[in-house]
Amino acid sequence: MSNTTVTLFVNPFTTISESSTFATQNSTFPTSDTSLPVWTGFVGCLVASLFFGSNFVPVKQFSAGDGFFFQFCFCVATWIIGLITDLIVANKRFYPLVLVGGILWTTGNLATVFCIKTCGLSVGLLIWGTTSLIVGWAGGRFGVLGLKAQVPTSTPKLAMNYISVVFAALSAVFFLFINSENTPRRSPSFSIKEDDKTADKLSEGNNMVMTVVEYPRDEDFPFLNRLSRLQQKILGYILAALAGVFYGIMFIPDSYIRDHPEDFQRNGENPASNGLYYVNSQYSGILLSSTFYFIVYSGLKRNKPSINPSICLPAMVSGTMWAIANIGFIVAISALKQAVAYPIVSVLPGIVTSLWSLFFFREISGRRNLIFLGSGMALRCLAAVLSGLSA
Repeated sequence: MSNTTVTLFVNPFTTISESSTFATQNSTFPTSDTSLPVWTGFVGCLVASLFFGSNFVPVKQFSAGDGFFFQFCFCVATWIIGLITDLIVANKRFYPLVLVGGILWTTGNLATVFCIKTCGLSVGLLIWGTTSLIVGWAGGRFGVLGLKAQVPTSTPKLAMNYISVVFAALSAVFFLFINSENTPRRSPSFSIKEDDKTADKLSEGNNMVMTVVEYPRDEDFPFLNRLSRLQQKILGYILAALAGVFYGIMFIPDSYIRDHPEDFQRNGENPASNGLYYVNSQYSGILLSSTFYFIVYSGLKRNKPSINPSICLPAMVSGTMWAIANIGFIVAISALKQAVAYPIVSVLPGIVTSLWSLFFFREISGRRNLIFLGSGMALRCLAAVLSGLSA
């Protein structure tokens, strides 16, 4: 082991310059200017898919209320992972523009708790995953909002990339027809029946006995109790699709910086080309915007926010899993480009979530639902393969 390496482990906080020199000499160390190899992009896709598809599992058995306190705890854990990532890569720069990406994600995420309540975990994730796929892929492929268009190197790869997006989008149609057991809170219903013993005494002035049959009421979103099953599902679908739009544009700020490095130089140095160096900036935007939304929410609730203490730790576990997944996604975008990574990472988590819903939570059952689920999953797997081949 070299002297530089020994010194690095003994006192890591005072030898940043030495460690940077060592990192430059060692091409496997992910410096800010290192271009990640393609294989790391596929590993990032796998990590992102597993964790994105599982990050809501820890909170599934707990009431998240109206979602604001849950999201705040979630985002605190996310920011901590971002800080740790910054320390690992020895990042020395903060990117204010990337804060916007975090704000966009938090805004979209406000709707997720509601979507899960109305259309189920698997269906909700599959819908916002599909809209996120279309928006994110289009942003990279056609170069929206100042991004450089990412065109596959050959005609066959271009065709596979287009087909993968079409298949992924079509798969969402199948999931819309799945009836999840987690949907609908029905409005209360009342019925009146006569008690047998009092029937003969009605002439004596006895009153009828009222038996109240009440269906479960939604206390987190009371207005749902006034909506039919169909109305609840349609509203959940719309909000899930809208959340996906925000998820699809959350990476535009850091992608824009990497596409236009000459506009973001500092002391003559270009900004990082490695996406890991933007993680903490994005996660800081997530925490700041989540804190702002929670303060506004608490004010509107007259300092009586809906808080379930038991959701705190599960929410932080969920936030940690999401933060790790998003780092995998960032690595995938850096190595494979946005037009390739989005179709893969947007479709595979839905399959993972469906497996959780099918085998663990048992939200999906019945031959009809299984046929739709299997058809949608098959199209998604094919879309992911085609997108990977187009890299």
